[in-house]
Amino acid sequence: MESDDDAHHFVPHVVHVESGGTVTWILDSGVHDTVAYHPDNASILPSATDRRVPDGTNPWASDIYDTEGEIFEMTFQEDGVYDYACTITGHGHRGGGHHGGHQTHESTGMVGRVIVGDPDLDPDEQPALQSPSGELPEAARHELEQFNDKTQEALQGH
Repeated sequence: MESDDDAHHFVPHVVHVESGGTVTWILDSGVHDTVAYHPDNASILPSATDRRVPDGTNPWASDIYDTEGEIFEMTFQEDGVYDYACTITGHGHRGGGHHGGHQTHESTGMVGRVIVGDPDLDPDEQPALQSPSGELPEAARHELEQFNDKTQEALQGH
């Protein structure tokens, strides 16, 4: 998770792990969090009503990290495609998403994806592979559409 003068990023934007694999997010700069697109997280990420994680999986919402080197880890047991975003505003706290008064990092396109195992590429089975709804900020929708193309390419014939 990092910030520079112009943007905020998850680097890499997309990761692929085997079932049971752990993803580690390390704060490189700025103030960030990682929150799954799951309806249970809608109070801190209003666009999470657009579920972008597999049905039946538990959502995650990290703490807010503001010290370089802080770590958040998540182990993924179920094959699938999981999308997430940063809910932090320019003021360094969780905002109300693009529906609130302050623009969040999600609104600038700070979204990421975890691909676990060898998931079914049918968008009806993987909500993250569906076209993002208009409820998501434009920059986030753009990034997620690109992730969909990259995911399909990466897993074809896998």
